[in-house]
Amino acid sequence: MLPSGRLFEDTDKPNEDIMGSTLFNLLAEAQEKYPDKAAIAQVERKVRLTYRELYERVIRFAEGCTKLGLQKGDKIIACLPNWPEYVITLYAAARAGFVLVPVNPRFKRNEIEFILRSSGARAAITAVETDFARYQVFQDCQKGIPSLEHIICVSPMGLVDHNLLSFEDVIVLGMHADPEEACNTSSSDVAAIVYTSGTTGIPKGAILSHKSLLFSSSAMNVALENSERDVVLVVVPVCHIFGLSLCIMSVATKSTFVLMERFSPETVFEVVEREKVTVHHGVSTMFVLELNHPNRSKYDLSSLRTGIVAATPCPYEIVERIRSELGLNPILSYGMTETSPSLTASHFENEAWVYTTVGRVLSGVSLRVVDEWGNMLPNGEVGELLCKTPGLMMGYYENEEATRRAIDQNGWFHTGDLARLNDDGYVTIVGRIKEMISRGGLKIYPKEVEELIYQHPAVQEAAVVGIPDPVLGERSCACITLKAGRSLTPNEIRLLCQEHLADYKVPDVIEIMDVLPLSGSGKIYKMELAKIMREKYPPVYHAK
Repeated sequence: MLPSGRLFEDTDKPNEDIMGSTLFNLLAEAQEKYPDKAAIAQVERKVRLTYRELYERVIRFAEGCTKLGLQKGDKIIACLPNWPEYVITLYAAARAGFVLVPVNPRFKRNEIEFILRSSGARAAITAVETDFARYQVFQDCQKGIPSLEHIICVSPMGLVDHNLLSFEDVIVLGMHADPEEACNTSSSDVAAIVYTSGTTGIPKGAILSHKSLLFSSSAMNVALENSERDVVLVVVPVCHIFGLSLCIMSVATKSTFVLMERFSPETVFEVVEREKVTVHHGVSTMFVLELNHPNRSKYDLSSLRTGIVAATPCPYEIVERIRSELGLNPILSYGMTETSPSLTASHFENEAWVYTTVGRVLSGVSLRVVDEWGNMLPNGEVGELLCKTPGLMMGYYENEEATRRAIDQNGWFHTGDLARLNDDGYVTIVGRIKEMISRGGLKIYPKEVEELIYQHPAVQEAAVVGIPDPVLGERSCACITLKAGRSLTPNEIRLLCQEHLADYKVPDVIEIMDVLPLSGSGKIYKMELAKIMREKYPPVYHAK
């Protein structure tokens, strides 16, 4: 055990061989060892690629883009769902030295236009003829953004208009690529600029190197004990850092990864049974919906071994159900876009208390908790979590001011998350600094209240937000959705909270809702939820 108040750092060195490599080199090694092994299986389009086929298409697409005039350092947007073309673009960019800029295909025009202008991308790959089609949006944006020179179309039906530049056209353009040509990147080069979700403000582009992405992927593969024997389900969006890292982790272990473009609990069950999936990653929302699905028992899920539960808080009760009812031993992890993403992980421990945390510091990472003045706090006390990691971003793209605010002069990244560390280096996330509710000067951490509410058997999801109050400053509002066929009154929740929480932590307002707003990455969109509740419950000022 470390003395109270010291920083936590794992003294084991990260995998230097991998960190000195590039993303493309991972693919080259995989196809050399297992050329005929399935690399990708895409569920909805029924596409399967071996490692040899994936490698060949990556080389040709990289060469085709080069013949279009793209050069090392150029930004290339991938606005695609979980399709093989996204993976091909990721590794082609890594080979040629382009910088991948993932964009959520659910984004609206203003969101896409912002990233286009911010990144200065010269090319964009997007879909046509599907719900994810954003070709027209990019074409409209192109009229006012001359830096965007090429829009490359992907059609799952292969019906692209001959006047448009298709993904296959670029593959053909690079048909005579030399597979022996050296990779045009090094570990220190920029691999991707991944924009934050913007749920707490204007999106910022985190600059991630090959080294940072490989560090995080290697550390999590160790935590999960992944190997070439695994079949990995990738249903979280690949346009977000979680999904992006899974595409790297799977190739690093030379495993097969199954891509799903839309989450559906029953489809997940079908895929797990058919493909013998061993590793199922997701956010807690996905697992809650799977656990409560009425047809789950009809499917054979016995192949499931493990998977990361991350991106959103996962109550202990849900973890226990994942273990007992899905037969999956989950790894809880914590991280963010700016750290590529992982900082912590649990390691298949059996102690129940471990699953109330997000695991312990990963090898090569240092963590500390500080107060509002930057003083290091004793273990067990709540403060802002700071980190140093080889996975840390190089900064925010063309935003030096935001970079200086995030990374202090001593190199510590300020996460903006409230946390506490125990004497063994396990981390408990309490909430976001901006989400903390100050009720009459008393601090309420939403996660603590949410964890308790989740214990009620009728509750499916819960989120606690602050609403303004003229006297107290803020009041707390608990928003809850219920499991199918269950009923619950606000007073029942109030009584539960009164039994287990200090009086000031008991929610002032309790709303039973049909649905909670979600962000594109599947997180409960607390900013939007708070806006809804603040409009519904405006502060009432009484005349003196």
